[in-house]
Amino acid sequence: MFGRDTITRLILATFLPAFLVTCHRASLRAREYGYWEPSDNDTSLVKRTIWDLTDMTGGDKSVVIDAFADMSAVVNEVVNNPNPSVLQNYFDPGDADDVASVFRKVQAMIQPGGVPNAPNPGFGPTNLNQIRIRREGLFSGCSAGLLAYSSGVASLTPTRETVICDFGWTVLYKRLRRDLQCANIGPKINYKMQFLGPLLLHETLHFNNVGNMAWGSILGPGEAIDDQPGSYPCFHKAYGPFESMKLRQRDSRLARLNNENYVWYALHLYWLRQCPASAPGGDFILPKSNDIPTVCQKTFTGGLASLWCWMS
Repeated sequence: MFGRDTITRLILATFLPAFLVTCHRASLRAREYGYWEPSDNDTSLVKRTIWDLTDMTGGDKSVVIDAFADMSAVVNEVVNNPNPSVLQNYFDPGDADDVASVFRKVQAMIQPGGVPNAPNPGFGPTNLNQIRIRREGLFSGCSAGLLAYSSGVASLTPTRETVICDFGWTVLYKRLRRDLQCANIGPKINYKMQFLGPLLLHETLHFNNVGNMAWGSILGPGEAIDDQPGSYPCFHKAYGPFESMKLRQRDSRLARLNNENYVWYALHLYWLRQCPASAPGGDFILPKSNDIPTVCQKTFTGGLASLWCWMS
């Protein structure tokens, strides 16, 4: 039997070359921003509430259906119970209406028929079912350490897709909300709060039309919600709760445009409602670092997760 150190070395020896080659690419993966041209292939509104699951089968499909319910629960919590005190950790309070509008539009995309009377006919998605979802392996297109990505995000792109990387599928402490307990999470904002539903919320926010619909305008380059610059290891993006909070302090304008600020505001608010006894003084302790090694040592669920620890 191999010892833990030997196994870790074998994992790194196997995946490190690919990691070194692909690390710098991860933050450069093309998402089709820019100005858009009309398309004759734009699909009509479909009266479905969930992503297009054509490429998902068996147990994977069942998990994504549950993740849809989880994402819905988190979004509904934010829409129904906004918390200005929590929000100010992630956004300028002056942006509260814009933030609320984004969550309301995602909530509408989840409903049968999608966003009613959506502006800009032909723009999409207006319904979650207009996004196809699938899984993908490390050497099929997913860069090392990448949890998920989306393509076809421009509003007039006829084919829209979200890909869950195998790494993202396996590295999460728990994949579904029902498997997380307040005792698992503890008193501090940390990665144990994350699950697949909010990861898919992050990807949904990449589609430019969410911002178009929320803010009532056609967004140009640099105006749509996207992964903003930060110092998260390897990716140099504002990923995770600590980087999101740092971005809010550094540049509130970019915080308003950063996917992760929405995700971690939602997770912070959701778990505070679910686990008030875990929050000393009425709120969770805020992180003081990215805290990746500690999380990995305690919670990683697969061999590839060792890379997540090593990256930091």
